[in-house]
Amino acid sequence: MFQNDPAGSRCLNLGASIREIEPMAVLVRVYPERQSVTHLFGSDFFRMLIDRRTEEKLAHMVRINFDKAADWRRAHDFHIPTGALYITPEPNQTGYIPEDDKSFGLSPFRRIAIADGDCR
Repeated sequence: MFQNDPAGSRCLNLGASIREIEPMAVLVRVYPERQSVTHLFGSDFFRMLIDRRTEEKLAHMVRINFDKAADWRRAHDFHIPTGALYITPEPNQTGYIPEDDKSFGLSPFRRIAIADGDCR
């Protein structure tokens, strides 16, 4: 049965799935596809080095989970501990460089969605 097939089943939790790949990740910054870049940040607010295949996989997971909630022509930040998706601050705004204000730019007015637990 398809629902019981692990390969075809939905992941139970987006944050947990990301932590299986990168246990120390706190924030996934997904840029528009035309830029073809994804960044991970750790709890120290500094960018983690990951390989291109992992970048693509994490970006795909976030995009699929928030498919209709986000305008993927703009960069978005997925905050793993809260399960919330935020519009990334512009380069000239506080929070674009996470260590600027120690908040990752996670202002409530930038939040656009919260993960519902499955990865569709």
